[in-house]
Amino acid sequence: MHSVHDSSSAKVNNESIGHTLERLEPGLSRLLLSSVLVLLAGFIDSIGYLGMGKIYLSFMSGNSTKLGIALFEANYGVWATTGTVILLFIAGAFVGTFITECWSRKHMTLILTVECILFLFAVVLLLQSHKPYIMFPIAMAMGMQNTMHQMVAHADVGKGFVSGTLFGIGQALAKAVRGKAPASEWAVLALSWFIFVIGAALGALMLAYGGLFLSLLAALLFLVLVIPYVVYMQRTKNG
Repeated sequence: MHSVHDSSSAKVNNESIGHTLERLEPGLSRLLLSSVLVLLAGFIDSIGYLGMGKIYLSFMSGNSTKLGIALFEANYGVWATTGTVILLFIAGAFVGTFITECWSRKHMTLILTVECILFLFAVVLLLQSHKPYIMFPIAMAMGMQNTMHQMVAHADVGKGFVSGTLFGIGQALAKAVRGKAPASEWAVLALSWFIFVIGAALGALMLAYGGLFLSLLAALLFLVLVIPYVVYMQRTKNG
């Protein structure tokens, strides 16, 4: 009787451990995906800031500060633009989460596909000489992209929240010193921050030598190339 109970308990514990490991230790594939997402976030933030009137398109903390300053200075043009970007980012997060909740088995593919459509729309706006408006579909796309964040070595990465990442590094380091968290947690967060910075540098480089049009095309092509990898990830997970 005891052996049956013990074996049942062991089975439950093993299933629990397996679920935890699956969620928190997803391996190289999730690390690679999160790195790709963060690289693109840095790239887009850079071209948004340098090429679209110093507006961040994936990092809303800076925009929120800018919104407050514009409100104080009664600069309602800046206030309206920045406020619209923030609202569209929220709308993107809503759509991305809705897709995830409704089509969980293939949500990443669907989110990336909608992102590509939004980036294509931005390219069309630029070709039609509507440059002031191209930031709006991109902000929505980046809000959607943040819903694709991944758990890697206990670290939540893949989002464009740089302040949160830096805070997480310090927090994970403190836990690691006390033996309450693995060193891999802060290392993954540090890698995510570094990749974001590299993405921002690449965005600045691309904008300087290729212009805004080629920069947007490069981002769109990047997203398109990520889709087959995400399809492979989802098939592996669901298979």
